[in-house]
Amino acid sequence: MKPSLQTKLFVNFMVVVALILAGFAVGASALIRQYFLTAKQQELVGKGHEMSGVLNDFLTGTLSATELVELVDRIDGFLDARIWAVDASGRLIVMSSTPQRIRQERQGQSPGTSQGLRAGQGQGLGMGEPGQIIMGPGGQPATGDGSAAEGGGMRSSTAIRNLIKNIQPVFGGKVLTRTFFHPYYGEDMMIVAVPIVGTSGAINGAVILNAPVQGVNRFLTQIYMAIALIGFLSLALTLFVVRRLSRGIVKPLREMEETAASMAQGRYDKRVEITTEDEVGQLGSSINTLAQELGRFVAHTEHMEKLRRDFVANVSHELRTPLTIIRGYTEALQDGTACGADQTGRFTKLIVSETERLERLINDLLDLSRLQARQYVMDVEQIPLTEVVDSVIAMLGEKAANKGIALSWRANNIIPPVPGNGDRLVQLMLILLDNAIKYTPAGGKVSVELAREQEDVTLTVTDNGTGIPPEDLPFIWERFYKADKAHSRTNHGTGLGLSIAREIIDRHGAKVNVESEPGKGTTFVLQFPVGASQVK
Repeated sequence: MKPSLQTKLFVNFMVVVALILAGFAVGASALIRQYFLTAKQQELVGKGHEMSGVLNDFLTGTLSATELVELVDRIDGFLDARIWAVDASGRLIVMSSTPQRIRQERQGQSPGTSQGLRAGQGQGLGMGEPGQIIMGPGGQPATGDGSAAEGGGMRSSTAIRNLIKNIQPVFGGKVLTRTFFHPYYGEDMMIVAVPIVGTSGAINGAVILNAPVQGVNRFLTQIYMAIALIGFLSLALTLFVVRRLSRGIVKPLREMEETAASMAQGRYDKRVEITTEDEVGQLGSSINTLAQELGRFVAHTEHMEKLRRDFVANVSHELRTPLTIIRGYTEALQDGTACGADQTGRFTKLIVSETERLERLINDLLDLSRLQARQYVMDVEQIPLTEVVDSVIAMLGEKAANKGIALSWRANNIIPPVPGNGDRLVQLMLILLDNAIKYTPAGGKVSVELAREQEDVTLTVTDNGTGIPPEDLPFIWERFYKADKAHSRTNHGTGLGLSIAREIIDRHGAKVNVESEPGKGTTFVLQFPVGASQVK
């Protein structure tokens, strides 16, 4: 099983963060260690220079042995560094006591294996014993005869001599700083050796400061533990953030996948839940838009396919019925079934009527096809709608009167001309008024009103006829729409009039609104722009 995208993101993020934290920890540790070691070295070098001045005072007799021992012990405790002093020949002058030995002496305890007493107490001291004065001013033993240099301190004299050999450059006036395993104390120590420069510029010896690294290591260990704790907490926080982040990325991607799969199966109602405005959110929004547009497109395609099927069915029906009638009556006339002048005349009249019906249907179909063709360009001029309405009222006045319908019109104010095609506007008025008369019963009224409203001219056609059911109102502009679902032949319309009217309205850049209530009538409101021509 292949790992999921969420797993890949999670693992990669965690690996990167872990490497960054590890690199930071290693780098920070190295920098901190180097910082503390460097600071310790600088501190020891500074104190070494101060001690070299003190040793000059001792070598010239200005400072007593007791004062020197107390001073080096005090500085030892302050620096946590063992202080040695050697003369120019490499012989040990003084070495400080460890803090533990000083505490033992203050408590009256035996210091251990060393039997020598502190300098200034009148006893000879062995070489290498802490807190001892080996040589006094002028190169003479400070106390006793110094013979112990070959005695009890022999066990460490070799280690001391080896250390002094390693710092020979200090007798040339150089300051040495090194860190290595100390042969005398048996642990890693930082060694700083500073030359003792006399007033004449001669090198009288060296001050050696031996600082245990263990204390620095203990401090660094605490720092490492703090870094490790911070790293662990950072890793835990990163784990939480990365899980949320990966989920935030993967969840919408899964929803996008499901939405795409639904679209592939022909379902366009599923949507991606958008919770962010970043790139992922924008992608989800785009997929939602795609699903919505595809749904509309498919619905429109299905609707157009239905219209095509209905169109073919309606055309077939509209053509078949008159052709059947014409053929039947023609055969009756041909085979002599029709007898008598009255019957022959009636059959002939029906044939002519159905032929005219076919002619109207074909003309309407050609008209509709021509209007729907974008390459068809109409001649445009400024058309006075008052003259158009007056002309159409005159044409249909007799038809309305014969049916007992009152046909009237009026203009509320001065009506400016509108850009358009005169023949098409006359055709539009004929369709609207003919329909109004057709569906208005005897004794009804049909009225036309023209009005100027800001930048538009409004044309209103109102009747108090049968009206249009609300469920049919959205479909009145479709081809072959008829309120009479049985396609009654009492009204001789082709069902294409309003489809042609809608095309004329659209080609003139006009707007139309229809209001109707069954049993109370219908109102068509058209708004024609007065300004620049919008005729297509």
